[in-house]
Amino acid sequence: MKTEVILPTSKLSAFVSNYFFVEAANEEKISMRSCEFEVALGLPLGKPFFYYAGPALGEFEEVSFSSFDKPIMFWDSKSIDYLNVRKNTRLVFVKFTNFGLEVFLHEKNPQFHEAVFPLNALGLPVFGLTVKRKLRFNQDNNAGIRIIEEELLRFFQKSQKMQSEQEEVDFDKEFPFLS
Repeated sequence: MKTEVILPTSKLSAFVSNYFFVEAANEEKISMRSCEFEVALGLPLGKPFFYYAGPALGEFEEVSFSSFDKPIMFWDSKSIDYLNVRKNTRLVFVKFTNFGLEVFLHEKNPQFHEAVFPLNALGLPVFGLTVKRKLRFNQDNNAGIRIIEEELLRFFQKSQKMQSEQEEVDFDKEFPFLS
């Protein structure tokens, strides 16, 4: 297994602490304790793979594996001991700063009971079909990180622009009937 911590570009450093890149072989266990994050976004690079995320298992315990073919939020990684993968795997965890997570969630305070769930459950306009397709056909790790950075930069710039436009609205002038 190969792991690497990659720092974001200066444009994203207020939003993203780092990227934790993992390359694992078939049937390999990834210790989530070494990832050092509580909330992160997991993005597959290349072909989809199957995974199990949860507590450590006994030798003869059976679990069901899910397909990791889209962005997945790791909401409570403290409750996950291992991420077990089937097939050769390239995966990037995006670890957000506190500010970045707040902007990313866009004032939503989801109350999910699952430790892992698909990003699309949050209804955010990020990592759409075109970007997922680019990541799916990606062969180069550095190019994959660039695709992720470009999408996150687009998302955060758009979020910041919308927020500044909302702050500029004078509600007394624009909506006098509300007073």
